[in-house]
Parts: sequence; C-alpha cells; structure tokens
Amino acid sequence: MQLKGEEATDILISRILKGIANTEEIAEFAIWIKDLDHERYFEQYKEVWHSAQEVHVSEGKKDQSLQSLIHYIRYNKRRQINRRRFVYVLSSAAVILSIFGLFRFYDNYSMWYDYSHVSFSELKHNTDSIKVVLSDGRVINPMRKSPYYAQEKEINMNSANQREISYVAQKTSRPQKTERLKYNSVSIPAGERFAIVLSDGTKVYLNSNSYIRYPVSFGKESRDVTLVGRAYFDVQKSDVPFIVTTSDMKVEVLGTSFDVESKKDATSSSVILVEGSVKVLADGQSKIISPNEMLSVNRFHKNMSVKNVDSKTMTLWKDGILVLKEQSIDSMLESLCSWYGVEIINNSTVSRREKFNGKFDRENIEAAMKTIALSAKVRYRIENGILIIEDIKE
Repeated sequence: MQLKGEEATDILISRILKGIANTEEIAEFAIWIKDLDHERYFEQYKEVWHSAQEVHVSEGKKDQSLQSLIHYIRYNKRRQINRRRFVYVLSSAAVILSIFGLFRFYDNYSMWYDYSHVSFSELKHNTDSIKVVLSDGRVINPMRKSPYYAQEKEINMNSANQREISYVAQKTSRPQKTERLKYNSVSIPAGERFAIVLSDGTKVYLNSNSYIRYPVSFGKESRDVTLVGRAYFDVQKSDVPFIVTTSDMKVEVLGTSFDVESKKDATSSSVILVEGSVKVLADGQSKIISPNEMLSVNRFHKNMSVKNVDSKTMTLWKDGILVLKEQSIDSMLESLCSWYGVEIINNSTVSRREKFNGKFDRENIEAAMKTIALSAKVRYRIENGILIIEDIKE
C-alpha cells in the first residue's frame, strides 16, 4: 500500500533526524533523497519535526555528516521568524549530496580533520570592480560613492542599493529612426552580482563573470541586448520584441522571465524559462520552450536539447543562492571560483565521472568547503590565499 510506504519513509527520516539510524538506513536515505521531489519533502518534514521537538545532540563522537545535518536543522528554525531569510538559511548549510549520498562515510570517523587552524580571512578574493562603460567611453564604478556619479544623466544610481542602476527615466526620450542608439555596457567580475533596470522597465540580474551591452534607450522596432556569461531577465511586456544575443544563439520574447547562460569557454549554452514563452534560434534551428524547461545548445555537435527542470530553484542565484546539479568536481569548483571570487586548485583524485549537487550561500564559503570535504571525501587548506583541495592521507 502507498500509505505504508509513506509511513516507512517518515519513520526513516525521523531516525535520521534523531541520529539513531543504522548504516543500512543511512544508505537507504542517501539513495532516496537524490530525487528532487524527495528533497523537497525532506525540507518540509524537517520544519514540522523541528517545530514539534527540540533537537538534542548527545555528547561524544558522532558522525560528522550527521552533525552537519543537525546544525542545518537548527538554523532552519529561523524560518518561523522570517520567511524571506529562510532561503539564505537553507543554503547556508551548503548541503552537498554526491551520487553516493551525504552519509556514505557514516562509520569512518578517522577521516575527519580539525579545520580550526584554517583561517578563511587569509583567503584572497578577487579585487576587480564592477564597471559601467558609458557610450562616450567613460568608465564608472557604481560601488564607489561619488557626487560626480550621482549627477550622471545617462543613468540613475540607486542610493538604497549600490548593486543596481536604472535607465527608466530614459524611456521618455526614445530615439527616432534616424538617430543612432547610444550603447552602454556593464562588466561583472568574479564574486560579484549586479542588476540593471533598462529603459523599458525590464530588469536584468547579472551573475559573476558576465558582460552585457544595451541601448541607453530602446528604439521603436526592437529591444536588443548582447550577453556574455549569465543573466536573468524579467522582461516588461511590449509589442516590440526583446532579443538577447549571445555568441551562439538568439533568444526572442515579448515579455517573460527567463535565464540565459552563455560562457566563453563552455561546451554549451542554455536558456531556462520561468514563465511565459521564448523562442530560441541557433545554427539555423529554432525552438519554442515552455515554463520549467531548459534548452541547451551544444557548441560542438550543433544540436538543441530540451529537458524539464525546476526553474525557480535553478535561478535562485539572483537571490544569492547558487544551485548546482549533476556536476563533476572540477565543474563544481570552477563554478564556486566564480561565485565566491576566489582561486581553488583541485589536487584530489576524485573521479571526474562522479556527479555532485549543491546549494551554496554567497556569504558562507567556509560552510561550503566543509560540506564538499564531507561529500567528496577530501580535505582542504589555504596556501598563499588559495584554496587547495586534496586527498585525505591516511
């Protein structure tokens, strides 16, 4: 019966949360939670379970992964106080689930190291600044307060949020057909994020290592921008097409929310649709995708593929949470280098065929590294400001 199965699952989760699960139950849970729907159910169950009782960690030596989980549950209690903050609490635990499961090292206590000597204050972060290049060639750093910038007529600096500029005031002076459009551009270095409100009211969230070029004020026939990197677009509806051009595709919409990723050295580009409808054109092919679909364009094989995804989860990076799915350790660490603006060197022998999933808070790289060490069975150290990942030496 289905009910019996649900009851068995609830009992298993309760034993996991209480820290009394045996090795077989841990292994069963590790397989069960790899399903995204099961992961969501686990999050909901934990909230109810924690509300009903206080979590107690017994004295003595416990499995490190279980301690991480209980630490995560305790932080999750803030959800009852502040719903918005919950998203950040959820990711601050940086829960990593490898294909072998979070708890695969349940009986191996000897592998864990004391990281109290590792000081993340010694970690060197990228010092490059966000740059806004104006149509006349002048360069502005929006993160630097300046009376000169405040008087700039082409853009409106957001005094409440330095990570956002707006061009909405420009829409009242839309250029005529005979006039040439003025273009600005924004470059985002590693470890940074930024947002732009374009002249039509469209909001663009830019991820780390991204570049966008756009008109100060859109013309009457089209709304065109050029992107390198990753951005989330919340496009204002209009009869005028909004077109995002990358090196290998064009994304055309009239008004919707979607995510575009097109990195210089990547093997593929992608579009994730949150709501509405978009048309993607690449290599003479075109395809319209629906909400919760991700279209990928392979740059080598020149083909398109579409799969179902949880679009809201996959685009949480704009809110400060990076979600990675089915990535090799090299791809995961490369993403984290960009996300945190640091250098990470992987000297481990973890198989490149092993895949990892994770949620990472932008502000908590230390928690991220601890859980990566837990899941991938590696250790880390900081040398000359660089994070070094290496195998655990017996």
